[in-house]
Amino acid sequence: MLTPRQVLVLLHGRYFTGGLVSAVGVAVLGLATYALAGLGPAIALGTGALTVCFADNPAPTRVKRVEMLFASFASTGAFALVSASLWWPSIQIVLIPLLGFFSGLIAVWGKRALAMSFSVLFISVITLGSPAMHGPAQLGAAVALFLAGALLYTVYALLLALALRRRTKEQALAELLAQLGQFAHWLGDHLGGPSTRAGTGGYAARPWGPAGVSAVVAQLTAINDTLQNTRDIVLRDVRTSADRALAARLIVLLEVNEALLASQTDVDLILNQFEATAVPDALGDWARRIGEALDQRADALLRGTRPEPLPARLRCAETIRQALETLQPSQPSADFAQARMALRASADKFQRITDLLATPPSTDTGAAADPLRGMDLQSFLSPLRYDPHALWQSIRWESPILRYAIRLALALFAGELLLRVLPYHPHDYWVLLTIGVILRPNYSVTRQRIKDRVLGTLLGCALVAALLSTHPSLGLMTLGVFVSLAFARSFITLNYRFTALFASVNALLLVALLEPGSPFLISQRLQDTLIGAALAWAFSFVLPRWEANDLRRQVDALQRAMLGYAQAVLDPVHVSDMNYRRERKRIQDALAAVGGLHARMLEEPRQHQRMRRELAAFIAHSDLLSAHLATLRVLRAQHGDRVLSAEEQARLQCTLSLLQSCLDPDSPDIAPTALETGSIDTPVERRLREVEAEGKTIARLSRQIRSPAHS
Repeated sequence: MLTPRQVLVLLHGRYFTGGLVSAVGVAVLGLATYALAGLGPAIALGTGALTVCFADNPAPTRVKRVEMLFASFASTGAFALVSASLWWPSIQIVLIPLLGFFSGLIAVWGKRALAMSFSVLFISVITLGSPAMHGPAQLGAAVALFLAGALLYTVYALLLALALRRRTKEQALAELLAQLGQFAHWLGDHLGGPSTRAGTGGYAARPWGPAGVSAVVAQLTAINDTLQNTRDIVLRDVRTSADRALAARLIVLLEVNEALLASQTDVDLILNQFEATAVPDALGDWARRIGEALDQRADALLRGTRPEPLPARLRCAETIRQALETLQPSQPSADFAQARMALRASADKFQRITDLLATPPSTDTGAAADPLRGMDLQSFLSPLRYDPHALWQSIRWESPILRYAIRLALALFAGELLLRVLPYHPHDYWVLLTIGVILRPNYSVTRQRIKDRVLGTLLGCALVAALLSTHPSLGLMTLGVFVSLAFARSFITLNYRFTALFASVNALLLVALLEPGSPFLISQRLQDTLIGAALAWAFSFVLPRWEANDLRRQVDALQRAMLGYAQAVLDPVHVSDMNYRRERKRIQDALAAVGGLHARMLEEPRQHQRMRRELAAFIAHSDLLSAHLATLRVLRAQHGDRVLSAEEQARLQCTLSLLQSCLDPDSPDIAPTALETGSIDTPVERRLREVEAEGKTIARLSRQIRSPAHS
């Protein structure tokens, strides 16, 4: 369930804005056509607008134009073919699976292409419920109206995207602020003293304890996904001073994110040595204050207000400072000395975040204050292009996209066969639509969507049944259609269960409006959803592509990203801030990819899961290594442009050489050299030892994951 604050954030966020834009566009085009030409043309033109609105997602204008024009013409072609097939129903048993196969292949262009794929599949299926045309002239007119609706909506969406361009960037930035705030609260709960942790299982709930690794991986995956989405929106098409101001704020948030992630590294060490003091509660309170400040900035950005300033000096920070000055062990201890260094490092990171958040957001982009100066923003963006060659390259048996397209076509074919033996009713295309919206290239996503579709449909049917029992007026039902469409579009990438709920409300109210008195409407919707879900589940095992098949490739990619990040931080001579930022983005993307693979694999059948615990530990230690490296970067930056001595350069090179042997997937599988021994008398030396230890752990886990015995 959503909290009241989450509801407010949703209503001000870009997802609800997108849903509202879609609902308004479809409603205006449909109602205007109804007023001018009557119901028939309004249905055809409105259906074209509704179909293409699924491809209306935030993107640069040139990319959005390609996506929506492709969806317009491809869905118009599908509409024409299926409408013509109504004269010869026997060919539909071949036509619908072929269109499903084509829509499945569209997914080769990635997550964004799934929206275009659904547009084609949606119109292919729902057209089956339309009455047959009276002749070629009526068919031609209907196709022309459908295309007109799709193109008119495309023009409307492109113009509105230009008008809402800055607002969309602000909403994306607010999403990242909220995600970082959630992580700061989570970190505060694990840093707090015994009273704070009692409700979460005490020490077992620590981030890197046995029960905490999965939570860490989930947090990392969510942050990195949100971070990439925000970069793609905020850092793209930076043309005006307002765009540069938002981009500059994102650069600051990248520093906040890095400091927060680096603050995880020393939790256990600090808690072990300072458990009986005020230090854990002070650190936890500090993290929560940071979380509250991030939440306030997210809300202020969405509502156009100014956030409350965060004091530069907090009471919890003073508690930590006093502890560093006064606390002494009863007997000198190397562990306590390291914990003191760790506590000082954590306090420095939190103070850095506090300083960044205490400074009011500035729109000054003058040369002296411009954090974007000299930055190549394109290197931080995901590629958004649609290469036709990718479609042809996917036509190979090993391709997961080809397998998905075949799986979808076979499921639709089975659905067509089943509908021919079941008692007829006028909305049996709901079975095929359920198959289309549930089946996905990944088994885990398919499984989750089965649960969401069934439960959402059940709730939607109950809601409509309650509404219809009150005999609502025409105006109220029309308003229900509009509101349900807006919310169904809003949740389509956030929570499919809500989308299924509102989509059921929308479909049932629309049928009740167009076909008053339809018998057994709600029971038919439930029946068709259950049949479609059962078929989708059965065919999810046909030509599957299990996540374990990509395990080694993704692990190798993460290791290469870690090695590149380490080289950017530890290079004894050439220190490039731009190169460091590029490598930081690369490792964040790689961590998100492997974290997503791990989460999806846990949803697959047990017999197809491989090295679950080892992979979770691999991700967690990879994050720890990146956090240690981020701390080292801060420590090196504190020295400014000072040239390192020969001894310091040799020490960095030693660590870099060890990481080379540990992290390079192409290097021989040999045990890395032993760690250096001796005293740890500086923060840099301590952090280098941590980096080396994590490198050895990652090398061991990597060898286990890549072992032929477990492949």
